[in-house]
Amino acid sequence: MSTFAELAPLLGYAVPPLLGAFIGYLTNRVAIRMLFRPLHQWRVGRIRVPMTPGVIPAQRHQLAVNIGEMVGEQLLTSEAINHSLRREGFQDHLASLIESKVGSLLKQDLGPLPSLIPPAYKAYFDIGYRTLSYRIKETVHQFLQTQTCATAIQQGLDSLIESLAAQPIENFIDRDRRAVVYNKVERSLTAMFASPAMERWVRDFIGSRLEELFDQGKSLQQVVPASLQQLIIDTIRDQTPFVLQKLGDVVRDEDVREKLIGAIGRAIEDFIETLGPMAGMIKNFVKMDQVEEKIRHYLDEKQDDIEALLHSDEIRYRVAAALVERTAVLLATPLPEMLAQVDRQRITAFGDEAAHQIVLLLRGRATARTLAIMIEELLEDHLEQGRRQSGRLVADVFGPEGIDRLRQWLQATTSSALRSPQNRKVIDQLIGSLLDSLLVRPVGRLDHIIPAGVRDGLYRSTREMATAMLVSEVPGVVKSIDISRIVTEKIDSFDLLQVERLLLSIMQEQFKYINLFGALLGFIIGCANLFVLVYFSP
Repeated sequence: MSTFAELAPLLGYAVPPLLGAFIGYLTNRVAIRMLFRPLHQWRVGRIRVPMTPGVIPAQRHQLAVNIGEMVGEQLLTSEAINHSLRREGFQDHLASLIESKVGSLLKQDLGPLPSLIPPAYKAYFDIGYRTLSYRIKETVHQFLQTQTCATAIQQGLDSLIESLAAQPIENFIDRDRRAVVYNKVERSLTAMFASPAMERWVRDFIGSRLEELFDQGKSLQQVVPASLQQLIIDTIRDQTPFVLQKLGDVVRDEDVREKLIGAIGRAIEDFIETLGPMAGMIKNFVKMDQVEEKIRHYLDEKQDDIEALLHSDEIRYRVAAALVERTAVLLATPLPEMLAQVDRQRITAFGDEAAHQIVLLLRGRATARTLAIMIEELLEDHLEQGRRQSGRLVADVFGPEGIDRLRQWLQATTSSALRSPQNRKVIDQLIGSLLDSLLVRPVGRLDHIIPAGVRDGLYRSTREMATAMLVSEVPGVVKSIDISRIVTEKIDSFDLLQVERLLLSIMQEQFKYINLFGALLGFIIGCANLFVLVYFSP
């Protein structure tokens, strides 16, 4: 009891501040409660109870309008949204989202393009495909008619021809392939020489040439080349010693000698007959048997001298000179005069035989082989064993302007072919076939087709395009959707308790501090009241 009496003065000082704090706390709590309660208007009879319903229930629509205006005009503005769109966090999230979505699409094993089109859009896709195919064909044909196309063709052909002209023949036809060509040439020559047509051609050619020579009255000197004439003369001169040696062998032969003795005897006898009346007298003194015996004896004794004479340089020179002179005369004699005593049929037979011998010579395997080897060596020398440039070969065959003519011909032919009505259908078919083949071909995984660097660029470009589109379209979108109206209608549609929970969820913490601030303010007022009572009371 004494303890309470001792504490009573202290309680007198503590009660006013504590009471003020309680009153301040309770007042604020009741005031906050009256914002939400009562939910409906109270009446006592016909009299409306003041301050019912609470502020929030009574002004719910105005609250909704204010909140809508605040959200639409102050919070979710175009500038605020654009600023948020450009923030690094949103950009990182957008990049991650795009990379995830686009990356998953790129990793899908896609089938043909038509299979990716929804069934509802198949008809539109077919129409679009046919339209695209038609436009591509028309664009290609229009381009083929332009000077730009002609210039491109010319430049392409110029580059191609220059590249080909600088390459050696070996790059196009190697040694093995050329050997095949040479073998084919040899077989062709053999077949040509063996054909009946070849024999007829040679026979007709020689016959016509002989007829022409006879009709024109030409000599062999005018027909045979000078080099061949000189070869004939040199051959005769070189063969003279062998002719004389053969003559010596003939003289040594017994049969020939007897014929020679008989011929000499007959010549002497004929000479005696020409003497007239003295012939009989001479025949009485000269016996032909004795003459022949004398000649035989003389030849036996002078055999060595005769052979030595035939082999002497003087005789060889004279005989050679005589043969050369006679040969020159024969070469200069017109053929009709030379062969005047020869029957024409014999001349024709001679031509046929010459033709036959020539054909036999040509049909020998060595002839075709020799000609083929000659052709091969000549061509290989001309081709420089395959090292000769193609352009130089074309220039050799077609002249210095051959490359230019070839270029012009190719350009004109290519342009004409591409622009001709006949090839228009071919080009259309090629384009159609190409598009159809592309259309039925599976697309596959796009990440296998698109390089990693390109994919990164695609992600980055998609993010930038999405950001730019959002930034440019957000003001119109925000304005068109009327956020203020949406928020107002939404809040108006809420139940009052739901609105209360919404506001309390937002301001619960703030209401607590308001209550505490009321208690603090009441405590301060109580302290001030205590101070006045203690120091200013009488």
